[in-house]
Amino acid sequence: MLVTKNVAELCVLLIRELYGQLPSRIFADLLGRGRSTVVQIAQHTSLNFRQVRHGIAVLIQLNLIYHNTDPESGIVNYEANSYAAYNLTRTGKILDMVRNKYGNHGYTLVHEVLVQGHAKISDLVKAFQVRRNEQHEGANGANGASQNGTSHNGHNHVNGNGVTNGTDDLDMVYKDEDFDIEAQAFDNLAQLIAAGILEPVTPMAYQSPQDIRSTVEQEFMADYPTGLRGSKQTSEFERNVRDKLREIQGESTRLKRKLELEFTYELGAKRRKLTNGAAANEFSGAKARSVLLEEFDTVLRVNYDKCMVELRNLRLKRYAEDLIGNITAQVYETLLAVLSKKIPRCQVDRSIEVEEDNDDAHTGPRVTTQEVFEQLSSAIDVSAGIGFPSEDTIDIRRAEKIRRYPPQLKGSTLHQELEEGEEIVGSDDEDYDHSGEAAANYGYHGQNGSDDVKMQTDDGLPVGAARLHQMRQHLLILAESKEGFVRHCGGRDFGEWTVDFEPLMQHLKFVELDTIIENRFGRHGLRLTRILREKGKIDDKTLPSLALMKKPDVHVKMAEMEMGGFLDVQEVPRDNNRTAARTIFFWFFDLDRTLQRTVDNTCKSMVRCLQRLDVERLKRKDVLATAERKDVRGNEETMLRGYAYTEYVQFIDVEKKLLGQVMRLDDIVAVFRDY
Repeated sequence: MLVTKNVAELCVLLIRELYGQLPSRIFADLLGRGRSTVVQIAQHTSLNFRQVRHGIAVLIQLNLIYHNTDPESGIVNYEANSYAAYNLTRTGKILDMVRNKYGNHGYTLVHEVLVQGHAKISDLVKAFQVRRNEQHEGANGANGASQNGTSHNGHNHVNGNGVTNGTDDLDMVYKDEDFDIEAQAFDNLAQLIAAGILEPVTPMAYQSPQDIRSTVEQEFMADYPTGLRGSKQTSEFERNVRDKLREIQGESTRLKRKLELEFTYELGAKRRKLTNGAAANEFSGAKARSVLLEEFDTVLRVNYDKCMVELRNLRLKRYAEDLIGNITAQVYETLLAVLSKKIPRCQVDRSIEVEEDNDDAHTGPRVTTQEVFEQLSSAIDVSAGIGFPSEDTIDIRRAEKIRRYPPQLKGSTLHQELEEGEEIVGSDDEDYDHSGEAAANYGYHGQNGSDDVKMQTDDGLPVGAARLHQMRQHLLILAESKEGFVRHCGGRDFGEWTVDFEPLMQHLKFVELDTIIENRFGRHGLRLTRILREKGKIDDKTLPSLALMKKPDVHVKMAEMEMGGFLDVQEVPRDNNRTAARTIFFWFFDLDRTLQRTVDNTCKSMVRCLQRLDVERLKRKDVLATAERKDVRGNEETMLRGYAYTEYVQFIDVEKKLLGQVMRLDDIVAVFRDY
C-alpha cells in the first residue's frame, strides 16, 4: 500500500509509542521497501532472525501487517497495513464511544481486545471476570476509606444506556450477591458482536485485499484455459469474482447474523424497553450464552470499519447541533443509530457491490418514522426546540415532499437521466387534514407556550401520538436544511427517511476546508476559492471583476495560495512564442488534490506533536523514571516532592495538550479521507 512520507512516519511513531522500538523498526522497513520475507527484513534492519520473528509475531497479533504464502515456494511474504497502524490514533475515541453507547462492561471488553489485538471469547470472559472483581474490590476499598474519614471525590456520570460510572455505582452493581458476572460478559459480548463492534477473525483477514482478489481470480481462471474471450466471458468472470469476494467478506459476519437471528437484537431492544429491563437480562443472557458457548473458541477483534461508522454519526450529530439545536441533534443521533445497523462501513467497495435496478441500490438503506420513535430515549423532550406557526403559513406539500433520488454531488460528472419532476413524486400527506394540524398544535402547547407532553390533546389524541408528531417535526427540519442532513424518501403511513452520506460529507468537507483557508489566507483567499469552486477555470483577467478586488491584490493572493497547494494554474499560449503577454492563465481549484495535500500536511503536524512529546520526555526523563516505579505509581503527589512533583505535573499538562491536538487533527483527516 503506497503512503506518503508523512503518513509512514506517523504510523511508525504510533507503533513505537505504544508497542516499542522493535515492532516499529520492522514496520518502517516494510513501509519503505514493500513486502519482504524474514531474511530480507533481517538484512535491511540488521536484526537477527529471533528478533525479526518476535517483532513480526507482535505485529501479526495486533493486526498491523499482512502475510501471504507463495503456494509454489512456500515462502511467506509480509506487508505493512498502514490503515490499521493509523487507526491507533483513534483508540481513545473508540473506547470513549463504546463507553457512552454500551456502558462500562462493553468498554472493558473492547479495551481488552484492543490491548491484545485479538482474543478468544473464552479468554475475554475470563478477563472480564477478573477485571470486574478487581474493580469491585477497589470500589469497596474506596468506600471503606471514605467511611474512615478520607475524602472521596468520585465523579459519577450516567451514559445513554443508563449505566453509571464511578466507584459508588460499581459498588451498587455488586451489592447483589447473586449477580452473575459470566452472564453479564456473555450478554455484553453478544451485544457488541451483534452491533458489529467486534467481529470474528478469519484466515483471509491476514491477507491484503490485493492478494485475496488475485487468489480468487486465479481460481476462476482455471475454468478458462484459453483465456477470456468476448464480453460474455469477461462479464461472467467478473460476476463470479464479485460473488466470491462478497462471500469471503461475509464470513466475518457469520456470527453477527447468527446472533441477530437467535438473540433477536432489534426485538430484544424493544422488549427491554417495554418490560423496563425485568425480562431483558433473562432473554438476552440465555440466548447470548447458548450462542456464544457454541463459538467459545472463536477469535474476535475490533471492527474498525464499523467503529468509523459510529464515529461518523457522532461527528454529524455535533454538526447538526451547531447548526440547528440540541434537541434536533439528539433526534438525528437516534435516526443515525437506527440507520447504521444497516451500514457496515463508511465507504462502499465499488468492486464488490453489485449495481442493482431497485430503489435501494440507488437511494441506500431507509428507516421509518416508527423505527426511530421506538429507539428514541424517553429523556429527550421533543416538544422543545421547535415552533408551531399558524395553519395558513404552512405549505404541507412543500414541507413534506418526497425526494426519491439523492442530490447530485457538486462538481460531479455523474449525470442522472431523470424526467422533469420525476425527483419529487408527491407527498406522503396528500390526504392530510389541514384542520387537524391546528387542533393538534393547540393541544400540544399551553397558553403560555409551555410544552407539556404528558397532557392529553384536546382532540383526544393519545400522548404517544403527540410525541411521535413532535419528533417527526424535527425530522422535517433536518430534511429541509440546506446541508441535507436527512432526505424524506417515501412512505405514506409512517414515512421513510434516509441519509445521503456522500453529498452530506462533501458539504462538511467544504466547511472544514473553508475554515482552514480562511485561517491561513484570510477572507479574500476564501472568496477567491469559493468563486473558482463554483465557476471552474477562470482567466486571471476575469477573476478580479468577479471577486470585486484589485488586480494586483488578486495576483498576490493567488500566487500565495498556489504556493500553499490550494490552487493551480494552467497556461494556454496563444501562439508558438509562449510569451507571457500572449498566454492565457486559467486558475482552478482541484478538490481531490487539495484534500490529499491537506491530509498529508495534517499528518505532518501530528508527527511534529509526537516528536515534541519525545523531546519533553527526554527533558524530564529522571522524574518520569521515578514516577514509573511501582511504589510511586498512583501516589505521585505524596511520593514526589518539591521540584520533582512540579516537573511531573508540567509534563502531564504538556502531554495532554499534545495528545489532544493529535486528536483534533485526526478529526480533520477523518472528514477529508475516511468518512
